[in-house]
Amino acid sequence: MTNRTIGQVAAAIGVSPQTLRVWESQGLLVPDRSSGGQRRYTDEHLARAQQIADLRRRHGWNPAAIRTSLAHEASAEGGQRRSDNNAIRTARRARGLTLKELAGMLGLSPAYLGAIERGDSGVSTQLIMRIADALLVPPSALAAFRAHGPMVVRRDERARGVFEGGVVWEELTLPGYRLESSLLTVPPGEGSGGAYARPGESFAFTLAGRLRFTLPDQQELLVTEGDSIILPPHTPFAWDNPDSEPARLLWVEPLEVGAWEQAKAANLIQTAPTTGPDDSEPPT
Repeated sequence: MTNRTIGQVAAAIGVSPQTLRVWESQGLLVPDRSSGGQRRYTDEHLARAQQIADLRRRHGWNPAAIRTSLAHEASAEGGQRRSDNNAIRTARRARGLTLKELAGMLGLSPAYLGAIERGDSGVSTQLIMRIADALLVPPSALAAFRAHGPMVVRRDERARGVFEGGVVWEELTLPGYRLESSLLTVPPGEGSGGAYARPGESFAFTLAGRLRFTLPDQQELLVTEGDSIILPPHTPFAWDNPDSEPARLLWVEPLEVGAWEQAKAANLIQTAPTTGPDDSEPPT
């Protein structure tokens, strides 16, 4: 277990040491103490600090809202550790990237990305899309499929991903095809975690509830039950559920020719979740 000083953690997530002291006084981030009373931050502390910083930058939330969000996430997990994001680690290594190199491409700290790969920290839809794009694989390649195929996905066989805030993506299409279709469920008050863009068109049909899309220049589009929306390629957009009830949408995206080749080369297409050892970088 790595122990870090307050200065090292502050530098890693881009805040001042005084900000970390304020978070401590607010009960958001309470580090361990050495026998001499010095603050000591573990990998878990660093991952939580990155989450707090991301929530502040992304939403501008106050301490109470951040505390509620973190508590909701812990409750949704039932106190259990997340499963490893083994596919992210596998795809990264297949591309010959170190943890530090991929983190640099994404604008994250290596410690935070490592926590995501190990399953010690949550990940938003926005971030998982960016990770998939950086690794040159379809987003659904990072999920574990249980369907036996080759064409039918039974209801209990859907690959399923649970992201920050309890946002759930269920894959309705088998890997290898040029069309990705998913069932998206967004709890009240939750969203994508920021704006992202897709290389192709994105189509969504609202099955229940409402979802608000925010496009460039702060343009907002609200889709309700029975409405559909199509988003042009390379257009940054974010989405959130402004209501008190969950929103459910059918989401469809086309993939480019050869999109699955990198995933196949990295042996990412799985029929069941797998776990792996903690990440260790190959010698240079």
